[in-house]
Amino acid sequence: MNPLSLEELFPMFPPACVLTDRVLLVPSSEFGRLKEHYIERTRAFILVCKGCLVLQLNGRRYEMREHTLLDMLDGITIQILNTSTDIRAYCLFINYKFASESLKNLKPGPLTYMLDIMDAPILSFSPEENHILENQMLLLQDCLRNTDNYYRTELARTYFKSLMLELGNLLFKHRAPADETPSTIEKKELVMLDFMKLVWQHFKTEHNVDFYADKLCISTKHLSRIIKDQMGKTPHAVISEEIFHMAMTLLEDDRIPVRQIAEILHFSDQAAFCKFFKKYKDISPMAYRKKIATE
Repeated sequence: MNPLSLEELFPMFPPACVLTDRVLLVPSSEFGRLKEHYIERTRAFILVCKGCLVLQLNGRRYEMREHTLLDMLDGITIQILNTSTDIRAYCLFINYKFASESLKNLKPGPLTYMLDIMDAPILSFSPEENHILENQMLLLQDCLRNTDNYYRTELARTYFKSLMLELGNLLFKHRAPADETPSTIEKKELVMLDFMKLVWQHFKTEHNVDFYADKLCISTKHLSRIIKDQMGKTPHAVISEEIFHMAMTLLEDDRIPVRQIAEILHFSDQAAFCKFFKKYKDISPMAYRKKIATE
């Protein structure tokens, strides 16, 4: 199953959910259209107001309950697995151009926010705080539904900016005391963030650390030192973990042959993929597939 981009998602939804080539806002009543699809290369926000939602991010399983928000950076692959019958939620997909047009140089929230959500992409809020965010989603939803509005695009930018400002305000309220919060992001933290963005974009095709060091215009040795210091693991381990989690996700779909999974993840052959997988799971890909089929 090949991942879908935002552009490929647009035709799957009615015009009242879409701002052409920029925004897709999916209400919980339409979540069924998202299930079973892998979605990538888009910034996404999922706000769960009631009920429960189960999803995977780069193969890692998460459960979202009421009053939680997922902020997913572009480059991560997302798959919605299941929702409760009483779900009330909103899934907002945006592309970089729309976000840039809406926010311009404004970066709502603490300076460390982008680093924080790499480790904890799901945020919890109080019922009152959730109500604030839901109201902003509803404003954007109503704007998109009014397809005849001459200023629909401009209003959508305004309401998205309003959503981000309200979110930023809540993040400031939740942050650590001023004396515990760094006032600036150190250069090595920016390198880590840029490295992770590259990994999320390229891990399926680029397994070599040298590729990422070249993209960041630093030496492989320097990149390894920064990632080891910031994350407690080597760049190779970070890349391998992303490959492994995606491999497990693909193996859950028994319609995809193991040989094809090896090709999708750019291994030289099936044997090389099996050797890699067994190193992490102590069993072969086929044994893992049989195991989850019987669970």
